[in-house]
Amino acid sequence: MARQQSERRGAGRLGARGRTNNPWWLAPIAAGVLLASSAFAQSDAVVPTDGSGQPAASASPGQQLPAVVVKGQRDAETGTGPVKGYVAKQSTAGTKTDTPIIKTPQAISVVTRDQMDIQDAQSVAQALRYTSGINPEQRGTNTDSLEYLYARGFLVDEFWNGLRTPGPAGGFGFNVTSFDPYMFERIELLHGPASVLYGQGSPGGTVNLVSKMPTAEPLHEVGFQTGSYGRLQGFFDFSGPIDQDGKVLYRLTADGFNTATQTDYVNQQRFAISPTITWKPTKDTTFTVFANYQADPEAGIYNSVPAVGTIQTGVAQLPRSFYPGEPDFDSFRKTQESIGYQLDHRLNDMWSFKQSYRFLHNSQTIQYVADDAGYTNNGTELARDVYLNTGRLNSHTLDNQATARFNTGPVSHTATVGVDYQYTQFDHAFYGAFDNVPSLSVTNPQYGQAVPYPDFMFGTSNKQAVKQLGTYAQDQIDIDRWSFLLGVREDWTNENSQSYVTGAQSKQFNRAFTWRAGGVYKFDNGFAPYVSYTTSFQPQVGATASGAAFSPTTAQQYEIGVKYQPKNYNSFVTVSAFHLTQQNVLTTDPNNVNFQVQTGEVRSQGFEVEAHASLTNNLALIFSYTYTNLLNTKSNTSNLDKVPVGIPRNTASLWADYTVTSGPLNGVQAGAGVRYIGGSYGDTANSLLLSSATLVDLALRYDLGRAFPSMHGWTGSLNASNLLNRTYMASCSNGSCYWGQGRLVLAGLKYQW
Repeated sequence: MARQQSERRGAGRLGARGRTNNPWWLAPIAAGVLLASSAFAQSDAVVPTDGSGQPAASASPGQQLPAVVVKGQRDAETGTGPVKGYVAKQSTAGTKTDTPIIKTPQAISVVTRDQMDIQDAQSVAQALRYTSGINPEQRGTNTDSLEYLYARGFLVDEFWNGLRTPGPAGGFGFNVTSFDPYMFERIELLHGPASVLYGQGSPGGTVNLVSKMPTAEPLHEVGFQTGSYGRLQGFFDFSGPIDQDGKVLYRLTADGFNTATQTDYVNQQRFAISPTITWKPTKDTTFTVFANYQADPEAGIYNSVPAVGTIQTGVAQLPRSFYPGEPDFDSFRKTQESIGYQLDHRLNDMWSFKQSYRFLHNSQTIQYVADDAGYTNNGTELARDVYLNTGRLNSHTLDNQATARFNTGPVSHTATVGVDYQYTQFDHAFYGAFDNVPSLSVTNPQYGQAVPYPDFMFGTSNKQAVKQLGTYAQDQIDIDRWSFLLGVREDWTNENSQSYVTGAQSKQFNRAFTWRAGGVYKFDNGFAPYVSYTTSFQPQVGATASGAAFSPTTAQQYEIGVKYQPKNYNSFVTVSAFHLTQQNVLTTDPNNVNFQVQTGEVRSQGFEVEAHASLTNNLALIFSYTYTNLLNTKSNTSNLDKVPVGIPRNTASLWADYTVTSGPLNGVQAGAGVRYIGGSYGDTANSLLLSSATLVDLALRYDLGRAFPSMHGWTGSLNASNLLNRTYMASCSNGSCYWGQGRLVLAGLKYQW
C-alpha cells in the first residue's frame, strides 16, 4: 500500500534553504526590461489626458473612471477579452460561443486579470482561491508545477483557449501541464459536467485558461518583485501593431522567478514566455499563431509528510519546514513547449467558422526519497523509499466549429456544429528502491546519507496512445424572455497501452453519447432563474481479472439556480444547487484483491453562491460559499457510505478592496480577504478529520503617478497571503499529508506606458 501511495508523490530540486543561485532566466528578463526602458522611456508616447492636460488616471478594479475613448479599441466585453474590474458578463466556456453568462443555464465563474493582479496570484490554483465550487490547493504548497484542482469533489480537466491540456485527471502521472498565470487574460470555471462540449472529462468541472491576446493599441509593462524566502521575480508584457495598417499585431509576455520555499532545502525556478502574432487580412478574417515555452529547472516539492508527528501525536512534532528527503539526491525538473493557431472567418451574415489547433510537448524527470508513512526505532526515525520517474508527452488537439445565427419567426438561434480530434502519446517509466534505504531521524535529522539508486521498475510504467474523435451540435434559442440551450455529442475513443513491467498490451475502444438541456428566464429586474441537466463520460484504462476492459465512468447532473445582474450596477451573482452522480467507479474486486471491478458510485450534491460587485465607484467585492456533500454510495470496500478524502464540506471567502481617488492618499488601493477552508477527511475510513483553517490576505497598490505626475505609469505593490501565518494541513490521504502555504509576503514595482 505504501508503495502504491508513493507512486503519486514527488519532490523538488533542492538547494540550501534561502540559497539564491544565479538564475539563468534573469538574463533575458533583465535584457527585455532594459531595452524596453531605453527604447520607450525617452519616446514621445501619447498619453491619454483628462481634459486638463494632466495624464488620465488609470482605472482599478474597484473604481469606475470616465471612459477614455481610444481609436480602434472595442468598448464591449467579449468572452475571451479583457474585463474592467472583477465582474465578467461574457464567456465562451459554457457554449464555445461568445455568450452572456446570464443566458447559460450552468454556473460559470471568471477570474479576471484585474483580480489576479490585485491579489498577486502566483499560480492558477492561487487565482481560484476566491472562486466557489472548487478546492484548488489540495496538494499544498506546490501549486506552480503540479495543479490538482478539485471541483464538486472531482479532479477537474484543464483547457487552454478551449483546447484540452493533458493533466492529472487524464492519468498522465507527473506530466502535469501547468502554466504561469501571468500569461492569461482570464481563468474560467465551468461548474459540472462538460462532455457535451469537450468530450471525455471530469464530471466536477472544467477550467479554461484564456491567453492574453495581441492588442490594437500599444501596451507595455515591465516589473520586478521580491519577498519571502528570497524571492526574485521579473516580468514583462508588450503588445501592439507591427504594421501601419494595424493588420498585424503582436504580443510578447514573459515571467521568471527564483525562490526558496517554506520547506527546508526546496527551491523553485521558472522561466516562461509566450509570443503571439495576429493577422487580420480582412475585416471578416483573423488568424492568430500562439506559442508557449516554460522551463522549471527546480519545480518545487512533491514529498508528503506523515500524519503521525504532524497532525497526530508522535515522538517528535515535525515543523512545517521539515524535509523528509535527501537534498543531495532529490530533484524535480520539467519543461513544456507548445505552438498552435486559431482561425476565425465570417462567411456571411449567417455563418462563421472557427478552427483551433495546438501541439503540446512536455517532459519531466523526478527523483526523490519519500517518507513511507511509517516510523522505525520506536518511532524516532522516518522510514523512507526511493523513486525515479521520467515521462514524455506529446499532444495534438484540433477543433472545427461552424456557427449559424438566424431567426425562425420570433425565435432567434445560435446553432453550432463541430468536429474535434485529440491524440496524445504518453511514455513514462517508474523506478523504485525499497531495500537498504536509510531512515531519517525526526529528532536530529542528518542528511547526506548514501541512497541506493532506484533500479526496480514497477507500477504504471508504460507507453500509451489515446485518440478521441467527437462530433457535436448545439442550439442556443432565444424567445422573448426565455433562453434555451440544447446540445448533443457522440465520441469515439481508442486507447492502446503497453506495460514496461510485464510487456502486456491492452487495447480499449469506447463510444459514448452525451447531451444536455437547460433553460433560463430573464426578469426585468435582473433575476434569471435557470435549470439544466447534463451528462458526461470518462474512459478508464485497465481490465478486470477476467480480462474485460473497463467501461468509461458516466455521470449525470441536475442543476437549478438563479443568476442576478441588476441594471445600472456593475455586479453579478450566481446561486446554484446541484445533484451529481458518477457510476462505474473502480473498487477492489472482492474475489481478487489484486484487481478492480466497476461497481462503485459517488454522489455529490450541494449548493454554491458567488458574487462579484462594484458596490460604489471605489469599493469592489467578491464573495463565495460552497457546500459539498460528497459520498461513496456504492462500493465493495469499507469506504461505502464514506466521504472521499481531501474534500471539505464547507468553504467560504470574502474579498473587498477600496480605491482612494482624492486627498493625500489619492491613488492608494487597499484590499483584504478572508478564506475559510473547512475540515476534510484524511483517510478512506473517515477516522481522521483535519481541522478547518481561516486565512487572511492583504493587498496594497499605490499608483505613484497620482501623487507625483513625473512618475506616471509607476505602481508599487505589497501583498501578504495567510497574513497571520496559520499552520494548517491542506489534505491527507491514508497517512500522507501536505502542508498548506504559510505566510507569503511579496513587494513589487511595475511600470506601464
